[in-house]
Amino acid sequence: MHSLYYVLTSQHREEVTPVRGNEQTVSRLLRYFEDIVTEPAALVIEGRCLKGEPSREAERLAKFASASRRVYLFSCDTDCDARSWQPPSSPRLTTLAERDYHAIESGPFIVAMEQTFCGLLASRALQGQTNGNMAAHEMVWTFDPNVVFTAIEYLLARLNVHQPHERQRFETLLKASTPRSSSLRLALAFTNKVAELMQRQNELEMATNRISSAISGTLELESILQSAVEEVGSALNARRAALVLWQEGTNMPEGMSIYERPEGVRPDQASKESLDDDVGQDINQGLLEVPISYRGATIGELVVEDDANSRIWEDEEVLMVRTASDQLAVAISHARLFRQVQTQAMTDSLTGLYNHRYFQERLDREKKLADRRDEPVSLILLDLDHLKQINDTHGHRSGDMALRHVATIMRSVVREVDVCARYGGEEFVVILPHCDREGAIKVAERVREAIASSPVERVGQITASIGVATYPQGAKSKEELVEMADRAMYLAKAAGRNRVRTLAHRRYKGANAEQTESTIDNGKQEIFNSSPAKKP
Repeated sequence: MHSLYYVLTSQHREEVTPVRGNEQTVSRLLRYFEDIVTEPAALVIEGRCLKGEPSREAERLAKFASASRRVYLFSCDTDCDARSWQPPSSPRLTTLAERDYHAIESGPFIVAMEQTFCGLLASRALQGQTNGNMAAHEMVWTFDPNVVFTAIEYLLARLNVHQPHERQRFETLLKASTPRSSSLRLALAFTNKVAELMQRQNELEMATNRISSAISGTLELESILQSAVEEVGSALNARRAALVLWQEGTNMPEGMSIYERPEGVRPDQASKESLDDDVGQDINQGLLEVPISYRGATIGELVVEDDANSRIWEDEEVLMVRTASDQLAVAISHARLFRQVQTQAMTDSLTGLYNHRYFQERLDREKKLADRRDEPVSLILLDLDHLKQINDTHGHRSGDMALRHVATIMRSVVREVDVCARYGGEEFVVILPHCDREGAIKVAERVREAIASSPVERVGQITASIGVATYPQGAKSKEELVEMADRAMYLAKAAGRNRVRTLAHRRYKGANAEQTESTIDNGKQEIFNSSPAKKP
């Protein structure tokens, strides 16, 4: 059996022009036709699959049937997998089940006829095409009586097949509802609604495309979140929007991005259209809340807040937010994977601290920032004492445990802005941005004391020798800063280990003259011979 869309587009090619839209748009237009039925004498024929939220859909159909003289509903039968509710019992409603497949048509249709108005809408789903998360449709609508009566005759033939005893009553209703005049006002009102709806659909589709482009153009997680929430908030002209991302495997927030509508931008009039209950919005609070899910797990939430607490969000708006949520889920997953790869490339696998390569890059960056801001930057170089002896006595697993122990202590003692890294072997470094020589010595002493006072399991007490250097007070380049911290650390080892030393300044008496170095040893200044200390 042909669909109504096929019959109309075949017999009235010049009178009807198909328009592309999504499933939500077709549903909205279907409701527009229901809303413009104004007289109790109206005859309405509707065809659709009975899917959706049961109580809301059944209530709507009952209200619609009570406002009409007679409603004929062509629907799929009770074996349909998509069907979720039963039509309400009403003396003005006749249900006709067709058994071809899950839906009676490739898309819903409606024909409305009363004494001052007649019109119809018919659609078909385009196989294999989607618009966002919804199937793409082609649809036609018209107020031409000739086209409407073609539809009536075709549907009468279908009615005669399924319930022939209804034929006489149908024909009586048809005579009573045949238009005696034409209401241009109703036709114009519907046409205006269609134009507004299609314009809004295009705007939201463009916003969805902008969101897709914005979040696919970067792998920086913060940029992805902010771009998405700004586009969603702007497209919906919301008072504010927020995107919360949960830490992996927890309900703790990892990041949040917020959009606030700019001052001077007027809010939209709240939509009065209905919305399925299952979209997760709190109507009383004027909120639209959509979870962000990836592979069955909720990883975040996208929340939009309107000025009007009573706003009911349009179906197309909910579709756009859901589509953005789906795109965000994939983008966030890719960004997290990229960040994980980055982290693995710049961290030491044993201790979890930054590795030597990242340390060199970060030190260069901090040195340039120090030059620009005219601030000092200090460096701590730490060497774990007697690691070889620990490995020989207790085994390499215990040695590794001692290295991890030192790394944990370092992270707990220094500031968040400080950078801890494993320099190599048993040596560690800490970059101290905007920290002068005296402050760096205090930090180094806290690290030394924390290590010495915290025994390692199966090893016992361990100690560390620490060297401190500062740029530009003592060193004039990045390389010299590392060299001075290294020399100070070996002086600490030569002096008996488990202590902090720093080289304050250098004095030269000639190009080849002997060099002297002023050194701080646990807070006491001492003068040492210029000969470099040999590595123990």
